[in-house]
Amino acid sequence: MAGSSTEECIHGFEPGMCASCFPPPPPVAPAPVRRAPRQAARSLRSPAAGATGKAAEVRPPNLPQRIFHVTHMSNLPAILEAGRLLPSSEAEPVVRLASDLTLELRASAPVPGDGSHDDDGVERTAADCVAFSLTPQATWWLEVQEGAPGPTWSAAAKAASTIDFVVLGVDIAAVSNTVVVTDGDAAAPATTLGIGVDGRQRMLARAASSPEALQAAEALVPGPVSLATVALVAVANDRRRDEVRALLKAAGVTAKVAVYPPWFVPKVDD
Repeated sequence: MAGSSTEECIHGFEPGMCASCFPPPPPVAPAPVRRAPRQAARSLRSPAAGATGKAAEVRPPNLPQRIFHVTHMSNLPAILEAGRLLPSSEAEPVVRLASDLTLELRASAPVPGDGSHDDDGVERTAADCVAFSLTPQATWWLEVQEGAPGPTWSAAAKAASTIDFVVLGVDIAAVSNTVVVTDGDAAAPATTLGIGVDGRQRMLARAASSPEALQAAEALVPGPVSLATVALVAVANDRRRDEVRALLKAAGVTAKVAVYPPWFVPKVDD
């Protein structure tokens, strides 16, 4: 009522008890919560902050670090006297493993240069390179251990005893950047050659992908290879170790000589 300090309910309830006449005040809305601004989703192809735009170099794990050259003990004195390993087109070994057919095929298999500052521009074939393997248990060496069957091998290879060979190990970093890595026999028409730094890295990565690929690959080093690059000479037994040590000492070659029979014995399948 007018002039009254207290309002009355028209429905007969005590003042303040009727929700219709005395509705409760509306609830106060909570203050809005401030959220941190949401960053736009970044694509995997989008460069991160501070990126230079250059992709990181891919480094395949477990790339071969050493290459291996196998020769007969009878050839070692002449190699030590020359102070270097010669390609098959220049060498006159006492025991030659390759047959005349193999030598002919390798002499007709071109090995192009990579055009770098290390490339002397000389046209070469596989026969003009010193042949290495990426493992001391390469496919070709396993064939020799099993009797050198087929027309690939000479009569001397078929008659040779594998304990009369030595394996020379050379670190890849110690040889020229012109080394060429293949995925198989360098004289085979279907073989791919890895030329230059990038090509060599790709072929080394391919070789590291499986034991079969590693065993099949070749490494070709143009021209002679100095014995100063030889880090290891492996032999089949203690008697051969003593003999090789004496020869190396007389020639002033400081390579380590190690006995490792598994490299000279054919692998027997389980």
